[in-house]
Amino acid sequence: MADSDYFKKIEKFAKERYGEQKATDALVFARNRYNDLLLENKDEPKALKMHTKDRIYPAIAMFDGLIHVGIERTDAAEFLNWYYKWRAEQMAKFVKGFAGLPGMYKKFPGIFTSMTKKMFGEAAGFKANFYDIPKTELKFDMIKCPYYEISVKYGCPEIVPGFCDSDDVCYGNMHPKLVWGRTKTIGKGGDCCDFRMTVKE
Repeated sequence: MADSDYFKKIEKFAKERYGEQKATDALVFARNRYNDLLLENKDEPKALKMHTKDRIYPAIAMFDGLIHVGIERTDAAEFLNWYYKWRAEQMAKFVKGFAGLPGMYKKFPGIFTSMTKKMFGEAAGFKANFYDIPKTELKFDMIKCPYYEISVKYGCPEIVPGFCDSDDVCYGNMHPKLVWGRTKTIGKGGDCCDFRMTVKE
């Protein structure tokens, strides 16, 4: 039976919020649901599994687990979106440290563009329109996102804003000379996710 780090780390917070018994029951249900999702989607592309196995499916499964033990949908979504923000804050510390290395911030738009094309490409279920701009800038519109599409497919669009917010947490305060400027996301009702990053000299 497969497990996920997502469940291991959320357990403490779930017990604090919902009590020992409800949290335990929710996690039992969630882990079973998670394995069902993995089995149901066992033939999906490897590039997509990078996102579903450790991020999308655990969140969907945990949402279903909370609903199963009687938690209201709005409460469950609020809790899971808070948790994903907490996870992002841990990563943000690493990103900020990396961006603080001498001269590294200037390379971030290029690094981010390259990373997006490699890890968030069409093989992984994404689709983006990239703009032809200087290497000191990042500018692309994400017009197809599996985080949104899969969450909607399994009936929990409420958890998508948590995924969106994690980007703002990670990249919104990387360096004083790096300006992060996204104004909308598909997960929050936008027609695209308008990713922007500029080096400010």
